[in-house]
This record gives sequence, structure tokens and C-alpha cells, in this order.
Amino acid sequence: MRAGRAPAVRRPSHRAAGFFFEATAFTDVPPGCLLAREEPFGPIATIEPFDALDDAIARANDSRYGLGAYAFTRDLQVAHRLGEEIEAGMVGINHFGVSQPEMPFGGWKESGHGHEMGAEGLLAYTEIKTVIVGTPN
Repeated sequence: MRAGRAPAVRRPSHRAAGFFFEATAFTDVPPGCLLAREEPFGPIATIEPFDALDDAIARANDSRYGLGAYAFTRDLQVAHRLGEEIEAGMVGINHFGVSQPEMPFGGWKESGHGHEMGAEGLLAYTEIKTVIVGTPN
């Protein structure tokens, strides 16, 4: 990250080595920053205020990745719009539990290929065929 603010990132005390760090929330993250556009795998969150919902959706979709997204609102209409317009395979509105065994797990864009878990995960193991036979005259 080249700009923005975050508390100092520390390795958890029970981890002597490796690439582990404590959960970190970043604020004042510039829109063009890698942290805002890439798909970090770790306990990282960006907190980005916005003035207009269109702006928030555009910024959420301004990435070539789309595994998961989270948003918080008190407005049910806004929640449904976010669920429809955010380009991610899993979207949590006022909730972090987007991955359940009975639900498909997978992303959009460059966030993986296909889905796993749920009925959709079984489709990768199937061969689908349509056969139409007309009756002879």
C-alpha cells in the first residue's frame, strides 16, 4: 500500500515465524491503491465511507477480482440493490456468514473457476447432455 492509514501490523505472539499477522482494518485507502483493487487473503478489511450509493458500488466493482464482498446498511432497498449490483460470488449484507456447506462457494471475474459446495459444486462432476429424438413418419 502506498497510502492510507492502518495500525501497525504485528505478528501474533503465538506465531514465532511465517507470514501471519493480526486482523487489521485500513482507513483512508485511496481508490487506485493495490489494497483497494487486489484480493488479499488474510484478516484484512478496508473501511471506505462514501457519499452516494452509486459511488460505493462502482468502487466495490473496480477490481478484476470478485470472491466476496460485505456491506452494512439499515435500508432494506439498499441491501437488495447491493446484492444485485456488487460483482462478487458471495455478498454478505449485515452478516459475515457467506460460506455455508449447503451453499455454493466461488467467485466472479478472476476469483477462481467454478464453484464448490452446495448442489452447484456437484455440477463439475456431471456430464450434461440433451438428446432429442423425433418420431419417424
